[in-house]
Amino acid sequence: MYSLIYSIYFFMKRLQKKYSYAHKKFPAVFQKTIDYCEWYYNILFARWVRRFPARKCGINRQHRERKIIVSLTSYPKRIHTVWLTIETLLRQSVKPDQIILWLAGSQFENLECLPLELLRLQERGLTIRFCDDLLSHKKYMYVMQEHPDDLIILVDDDMFYPKDTIKKLLQLHQEFPQDICTMTAQYIWPSFQSMPSLWRNPKLYEHIKHSDRLQIFTGSGSLYPPGSLDQTAFDKGLAMRLCPYADDLWLTFMARRRGTKITMQNPWRAFPVTIYGTNVGSLWYINAQDNKNDDQWKHLMQYFCK
Repeated sequence: MYSLIYSIYFFMKRLQKKYSYAHKKFPAVFQKTIDYCEWYYNILFARWVRRFPARKCGINRQHRERKIIVSLTSYPKRIHTVWLTIETLLRQSVKPDQIILWLAGSQFENLECLPLELLRLQERGLTIRFCDDLLSHKKYMYVMQEHPDDLIILVDDDMFYPKDTIKKLLQLHQEFPQDICTMTAQYIWPSFQSMPSLWRNPKLYEHIKHSDRLQIFTGSGSLYPPGSLDQTAFDKGLAMRLCPYADDLWLTFMARRRGTKITMQNPWRAFPVTIYGTNVGSLWYINAQDNKNDDQWKHLMQYFCK
């Protein structure tokens, strides 16, 4: 049922995009279908997994030469719902070898202060780590340095991920093993020097592979092969000074400095369903509404291109 509802949801989101291209009003019945899909994950699925936790759904226990590590971070406002996101990561059709949740030690004193639903997931393979407060940069900063030879998949803490997310990313990786692979992206247009407010979303049937003109969206899921980022990416002080609120921009810029190309999932797929209430006050709104994306991109250009 979980995957079937997602098939309907993605079909409707593609249809919505088609109507947008044609400048036509999206029918209310179609919008209602999207709303019902979101309701299913937020209400029915959330209730089901709370009452009947899937003990057998967890991480991979078999040997892999190159591990698949999923990494994410969270903060106090979402700490009571992030377990739902991790639950969907534990139910992937291709199991990761590790799932690491990075939390700022200044925001959470110890494990005892975390919600019980989250702590229980440790029994099924979740690893909880405490670190410095680097906002969203926590999700990649430590894991990529500690596991330089493994495949790192970055995700956000406010999504219900489709069961084939890791599978799709690995399929892209097999085709383009040196590329950063992302489920969704933005096209950097008209040039790499232009501001993010000018960039556009990919068209419905647009194939963009092995490109240096894509912005990574970690929120939908993105995979990083070893050595795909410039080492400057791990300069914590510089990241927080130049690009504190936009890890996606920082990672995109560091991929460009390294000469790494980016490949996007095709056909186009919408973002996963968001957990109710988690987008209020999020960094996405801060960056988009206050033009902070443009400001931070400008800082990157001025610092590195001088």
